[in-house]
Amino acid sequence: MFQTTQPTVRIPAVQGAFGHRLFTYTTQVSPRYIETLLGHDPRSRQWKKLEPAELRTTYEQLQRQTTPDRLRGIQGYIRKRFKKEAVVLGAFPAISVAVKNWIKFDSYQDEGGDRLGAGTLHLDMSRLNSRIVLDGLARVSGIIELVEMASDDALPEEDRRALATLLDDFTIPLVIFSPRQKEAPLTMREMRQLFADFNFKQASISPTMAMSFDSSDLYIEATKRLAKTKVIQSNGGMEEKAASLGKKSTALVALQNLVRFTRAAAEGDQFAEQKTNVDKDDQKRRLDEESLDAFLDSVSRFLEGMAESMGSVRFRDIRTSVHTTGPGWGALGAVYHDLAVTLGRSDLHELGRRIGEIDMRKDAPFWADVMREREIRGNPVLSFIGGGYESRQAVRRKIHEHLGTWDALPAAPKAEDGSVVPEVAAAE
Repeated sequence: MFQTTQPTVRIPAVQGAFGHRLFTYTTQVSPRYIETLLGHDPRSRQWKKLEPAELRTTYEQLQRQTTPDRLRGIQGYIRKRFKKEAVVLGAFPAISVAVKNWIKFDSYQDEGGDRLGAGTLHLDMSRLNSRIVLDGLARVSGIIELVEMASDDALPEEDRRALATLLDDFTIPLVIFSPRQKEAPLTMREMRQLFADFNFKQASISPTMAMSFDSSDLYIEATKRLAKTKVIQSNGGMEEKAASLGKKSTALVALQNLVRFTRAAAEGDQFAEQKTNVDKDDQKRRLDEESLDAFLDSVSRFLEGMAESMGSVRFRDIRTSVHTTGPGWGALGAVYHDLAVTLGRSDLHELGRRIGEIDMRKDAPFWADVMREREIRGNPVLSFIGGGYESRQAVRRKIHEHLGTWDALPAAPKAEDGSVVPEVAAAE
């Protein structure tokens, strides 16, 4: 009989198990070799080229296509958080990969001859031994993009060297799921079930918890620092754990609403709509680490002017006032940006005082075209006429009209109600 060689790769790993069907193997892989280990390019634009057809169908039917924005976000995360000079540490959760056939595993032995859970994995690299990304496709796609960029002659040599150094500075934690030894191969149906379990049965943490824990998003960090300023602290402070202020809350503002204020104040009204933990393009944003302290000083003076003019009782009224609602905080942030950035005003403390002259009660005549009365559980309640965006724009417009600055803002397309909405972003 002829001697043959099976194309395998030896991988140091720690063995584990789930039930009577699966073994797991945990290891680390260089970002340069993740595509080689998979045996295919899993990026969504390559799915039509995948063979066998069963592999292609599995990706197309179950995996979500990785959008360009998502890819850029992952690449930006790697570049910002994995580099030597990173201010905030970063890491990825493990990539999960299903392997069709059982894998030979040689356990290490201790001095007494007992087998250990660690050992050498002999992974069959043939195309017939399908390997599918169960969890972490976007991360894998972003990493492969960076690997390609590191050898792209279109990039300046200095950029390629920096990328190559970065790729050598981290590894990818990997968990392989395969049948127990001598067991039947995993079917595509079983792989699909694992994919569904990993991706659709997980429960995400709330946006409020995500913001509370995140110290890497510059706008969240700015918000937390703003919450420690005298104007916020002395008027009840910020509620960090709840998405909104409950009936018994004594806080001035919830974290989510103050984040909206900060985003709008820093970058303009449009950025207030961005989802949690989404960074604005570094080249387009105004706020950075160097300008953070000056921004917070200016914003706090603006709010201090309001508080001084209104008095503590009115300023911290979270039950009947417009300015302490979600749309109210967002509008105040947008107005600050309009005044400080678009119009270049420096008298922000005085402008804050003038805003504080407005009767902020929801039932005040000033807000008659913004608020409406409706019945909730048999009780009359005042609420905004429009949705969140429309309400924020309406409050923003009313404040500007009071200040006499509305007509000075760049004109923008008309909103659905026919009112003109200033396009601040055009002036940035």
